[in-house]
Amino acid sequence: MAMKDAKALYKAGEKRLGTDEKTFIRIFSERSRAQLAAISAAYHDIYGGSLKKAVKSETSGKFERGLLTILQCSENPAKYFAKALHKAMKGLGTDDTTLIRIIVTRTEIDMQYIKAEYLRKYKKTLNDAVHSDTSGHYRTFLLSLLGPNN
Repeated sequence: MAMKDAKALYKAGEKRLGTDEKTFIRIFSERSRAQLAAISAAYHDIYGGSLKKAVKSETSGKFERGLLTILQCSENPAKYFAKALHKAMKGLGTDDTTLIRIIVTRTEIDMQYIKAEYLRKYKKTLNDAVHSDTSGHYRTFLLSLLGPNN
């Protein structure tokens, strides 16, 4: 199935002049996270290039961003969420909506993996980053959801 979808995406994009967006929409919206990761691997094995690169060259704007987000989440969700959390806290101000949404929704799913990826990528624990970027009861709430600092 992954090989079949990889071939369909190639035919809908890189192989033709123009892009058959309907094929991209169908495959990216109907396949599971694991299946999309398998499609991406199959695409690389068959055509030697990455599906991410194909999406970048064949699509644009918000459509491209949406497809790339789905692809990044399917290949390594912890890495995607660690990057999103870092982006929400870097620079002046905090994107509190993103910070809350990710911490609240991922706490019982895969937060330990996100925390490990955050530490690996940014050389700082996620707990320390949240602590330095928030205050008061809001800080206490987020840190209690994150659990022990490790």
